[in-house]
Amino acid sequence: MTRQFKQAILTMLVLIPLAATARSVPASIGRPVTWSDGSCFFMSYSTMYNGCSTRRSFEIPLTSDSSGNKTVVVTALGATSANNVGCMAIGMNREATLYWGGTRKWLPAFGTAQFITLTDAYIPAYGYLYTNCLVDPGGQINTVDHNG
Repeated sequence: MTRQFKQAILTMLVLIPLAATARSVPASIGRPVTWSDGSCFFMSYSTMYNGCSTRRSFEIPLTSDSSGNKTVVVTALGATSANNVGCMAIGMNREATLYWGGTRKWLPAFGTAQFITLTDAYIPAYGYLYTNCLVDPGGQINTVDHNG
């Protein structure tokens, strides 16, 4: 076999399993943390934005097929610093007595959609993963990507 062909095969063997475990979900699968905040969140093309005049909390459950360290990337948008979005990824055990992660990170820039990369979540066997975002007025959550 030629060297390029061997490299192509090796690359596919490495990348295909990674691609199969990557997940992407729209923000519309989430919900406000406080039930009464439901009237504050509006959907547009499956993105969610805060239409109220104060900061609100929004949570997105994420499906995972395995235990271990997880990376979550939230794509969000804030026109200015007054429309900020800050998210954290959390892994929990099934009894909901232990959690891993929870370091909140905020939009790195404003005016265009930005990535908020969260790397500190861990899921134990039979645990679960979710993302919590604080959304300022006019702030918008687009998608959440994560390694399954």
